Amino acid sequence: MTVATAPLTAEHIPLAVQRYDRWFSRARRPPSQRSWLADGPVRGDELVGRLHAVPGLEACRALDGDGNLIGYLAAQPVTLAADDPAALRTHPRSALVPYGGHALPGGRETEVLRSMYAKVAERLVADRRLVHYVQVPAGDVATAPWADLGFGREVVHGLMAVKARGRQPRGVEGLGIRRAGPGDLPQIGRMAAESSRRQRESAMFQPQPEGPLAALRLHYADALADPRCGAWIASRRGEEIAMVVVVPATPDPVIPESCVELAEAYVEPAARGEGISRVLLATALAWAYDNGHRYMSARWHSASPLAAGHWPAVGFRPVGYRLSRTLDARIGGAPGSY
Repeated sequence: MTVATAPLTAEHIPLAVQRYDRWFSRARRPPSQRSWLADGPVRGDELVGRLHAVPGLEACRALDGDGNLIGYLAAQPVTLAADDPAALRTHPRSALVPYGGHALPGGRETEVLRSMYAKVAERLVADRRLVHYVQVPAGDVATAPWADLGFGREVVHGLMAVKARGRQPRGVEGLGIRRAGPGDLPQIGRMAAESSRRQRESAMFQPQPEGPLAALRLHYADALADPRCGAWIASRRGEEIAMVVVVPATPDPVIPESCVELAEAYVEPAARGEGISRVLLATALAWAYDNGHRYMSARWHSASPLAAGHWPAVGFRPVGYRLSRTLDARIGGAPGSY
């Protein structure tokens, strides 16, 4: 069945906010989440209002038989510079449906989303944006309608509680750990770039252009000088073999206040399997607790042979996903001509 759609304009924002808050309250607390996983701030008025002001936004609303708004969809364009480190994880010419970017009615999720996405995607493709992302809370309520349209789980956003020091992981023989500072940017940058470069491998197959990789080597200069951030380097026999960097997390509907983000973590391939990552993580968690943080977040690719198993095993639980759909690059020209 085709659902009636119409443009989403400023006058519809108050009702869209109501729809979003109602939908998100159903979607973000799947039974699989443990009770200690805190919810982030849901400010539908802020999220939707801010989104509507984004230049180039493609948005529409779904209507019932009486012309009432029952759902909406809004995708913002993403355009990244050739040397932007963000281009290592996001297609530089794409579109994103962020938190606050859609709401669906119960019982008709796929039907309503399909009709709205058909309208929005047509305009995105006309603008040659063939990679589409959507941020959703973990759980079938949020993910199933998008999966029906061909979206897959690409990035997992995990969260773990930061607690007072408990049982610490067993030490690694000969391993030394020190706090990193501004003078350690070359070492931190080298390992961050090497970690990112390995995303070219199976089964992630993420392009890692040399321009953004070079920029990533300098990306953490400010973090290494900021007392709100933390970074540590692990060494053995005079060789620096691992590192971890944590930075303040930005609260959103799945990330609570008082949270830090695990921005980078790397262990040299020859040193993996010895528990070095667990020791570094324990060091970062202890620092986070002492500095008043009660949660730590992390992101990883669902197709990564290492990260997808490791981070859940050390305590991170999925609270959100970035889903993606990549359209065939041969698409072009007027509809029907390809």
